[in-house]
Amino acid sequence: MNLSHHFLLSMPSLANSWFEKTITYVFEHNEDGALGFVINRCAPISITEVYQQLEIEVTDSVDLVTDVLEGGPIDTQRGFILFDSSETDRLSCEAPSPHFDDGGHGISLSGSTEILSDIGAGDGPERYLLLLGYAGWGAGQLESEMTENSWLTCEADFDILFSQNADSKFDSAAQTLGVDFSRLSNDTGHA
Repeated sequence: MNLSHHFLLSMPSLANSWFEKTITYVFEHNEDGALGFVINRCAPISITEVYQQLEIEVTDSVDLVTDVLEGGPIDTQRGFILFDSSETDRLSCEAPSPHFDDGGHGISLSGSTEILSDIGAGDGPERYLLLLGYAGWGAGQLESEMTENSWLTCEADFDILFSQNADSKFDSAAQTLGVDFSRLSNDTGHA
């Protein structure tokens, strides 16, 4: 099972945990573990504050409207930019190779402030997420959580991933599966 470029939707069993009602984009999953980013939880800092703290210039014509997201409970002071790599020809800095490419869209990940500078100058990708922290799983850990019904999974969707409405991402992904989470229960039983 390889869940790279999939969404993980938290099941009711994760209620009262950090991952309650989250949607996580799995950037990489292999035999060594998995790396993902929660894409629907806004951080308590604005993107304008991030630029001010990093002392990165923003051109007057650039409108920084993207929310900063809490990417996960690990290394929460570290920033990541997940972006549509089909737009890398706009970057002045060298962009990482796309991790996922379906022929029309690619997704790249960077921790470089150079991409933030490009965005601030109006030369960066238009579709990106600024994330603080990440979610990580050791070897076999995510597979174990899947067998415990902690997550429902579906293929990632670019429009959902890069949507500017963080509150709607979870329900939008659930709708692609035909699932109504309001009807799911955390209770289990045996017949």
